[in-house]
Amino acid sequence: MMNTGSALAALLLFMSGQALDSGIAVPSPEAGVAVPAGGTLCLARSQDPAFLETLADFSTVAYKRGRTLIVRLTVDFDSLPSDIKSGLRPVTMDEVYNAPSGFKISEPARPEVRALIAKVSGVQLKNYAETLVYAGKRSAAQLDVKNGSGNKAAMDAIADAFKGLGLAVERNCYKDRKFDKECNIIGRRAGPSPDSRIILVIGHLDSVGYDNAGADDNASGAAGVLEMARVLSGYSSDHAFIFVAANGEENGIVGGYACAAELRKNGQLSRLDWAINMDMISWNRDGVVELETNKEYLEHAEWVSALAKTYTTLTPHIATPAWGSDHVPFLEAGIPTYLSIEHWETRNPCYHKPCDKLETLYWDYASEIVKLNLAVIAGKAVLTPVARPSRR
Repeated sequence: MMNTGSALAALLLFMSGQALDSGIAVPSPEAGVAVPAGGTLCLARSQDPAFLETLADFSTVAYKRGRTLIVRLTVDFDSLPSDIKSGLRPVTMDEVYNAPSGFKISEPARPEVRALIAKVSGVQLKNYAETLVYAGKRSAAQLDVKNGSGNKAAMDAIADAFKGLGLAVERNCYKDRKFDKECNIIGRRAGPSPDSRIILVIGHLDSVGYDNAGADDNASGAAGVLEMARVLSGYSSDHAFIFVAANGEENGIVGGYACAAELRKNGQLSRLDWAINMDMISWNRDGVVELETNKEYLEHAEWVSALAKTYTTLTPHIATPAWGSDHVPFLEAGIPTYLSIEHWETRNPCYHKPCDKLETLYWDYASEIVKLNLAVIAGKAVLTPVARPSRR
């Protein structure tokens, strides 16, 4: 077990992006990473600063690049405190890939896709996010504290926005709280037939609970869901769409898992062609977007990267394995899914802090991520502009 000084030193090195395990080589991702015998290697499924500081007492950093943190345990996995064990997953290094896209796939530009993504509005994104931020404290735990909590206000605001976009709105409630139910807010748009294939877009609405904060994490991602729904409301499609503002992500992705379970129960999970998650999409220092998935979907991620190069100003990096957000339940269900998130090496310094405010964010950058995700949908679905009634 590491002493406090060693733990803090390890944490500082981790935050600087250095790999601490001298036995681990970091060649090209395709070559894998050689790891000598030693303690169990685990993927950190949380990077909350308090969690990392405690984790450092039981591990050393073996590999760190972007969002991917692999630790080598200095104690037996089964002896870990339950709160630490739940934040780890044993892995092998052949699951790990973290690098800029190799652009192995090319994607020619299509004018109809350029017309689609031109409809994205950074002003509208910010307006959506502002409504959520100023709802109050959005931690799901606030539903136990008082009537009219920030979490409930955010749920209601998103339900109203979905309704205003012509979507069928439902509350996927999965937990009773003292003053209200904890629910995902789902907006559905039917396809042309009852068995139409489905594309799902998800981003969590909750935050860690500071007042008028949680702007990047994750009012920005929930705003991205709303903006994609708004843009797509002007198109008919051969696919059905499900837009999800998930709850309880900060408490263990409980809303994402509840959503996947509900879709499995009603037979819709097997009709999902694709799922897209947005989490922390509005802090920018270098124009990098991380596309996180699992190893079996690397080719899908390369295709998304090609779309980023064709249609946006973003620089795509690809990361596996997936952890810590609402794409995970769908990947575990075998659905091609990715997370779009800001570059973790230069991530928001106000992550999980009261200073995660609207005025610190970059809505042009967030717009580029939304454009990318719309281009992905245009590559998977047939979209036809809906004629608007002429104004006289």
